[in-house]
Amino acid sequence: MSNSSQAGVASSAQQDTAASSAQRTKEARDAFTASLKSEGAIIDAELQARAKNIHANSKALTKQEEDLRKQTKALSKESDSLQKLVDKTKKEFEGLGDLDALMADLDADLAMIEETIRIAENSDEEEEGEGQQPEVLATSNTPRSGT
Repeated sequence: MSNSSQAGVASSAQQDTAASSAQRTKEARDAFTASLKSEGAIIDAELQARAKNIHANSKALTKQEEDLRKQTKALSKESDSLQKLVDKTKKEFEGLGDLDALMADLDADLAMIEETIRIAENSDEEEEGEGQQPEVLATSNTPRSGT
């Protein structure tokens, strides 16, 4: 082998080594890029799933918030209605005044009526008792006509 042929072989070997080194670097870079893309796709899919979940939860929370507003408004109306009823009832009780005094007056009036009825009944019994005795005596002493 001549020097020129050895130089050609050496040059060819260097070119092969440089080419294979560049090829390995390119392959490594491509593998690394593919790995990053794969990891990025996995992370992207996870983040998209989380974003969809967040949006779905946001819609659910908005609906719950709206329902809560409606229920709070309804409770407020019911509370106002019950407060009006309490105020009306309180006013009616105040309008009765002294209920004990009213009941005592009513009890005294009833007692007076009962006493008046008792006196009237006793007086009727006395009148009936006085009026019946002579009549009974008169009927038993006199014969009846038409017999």
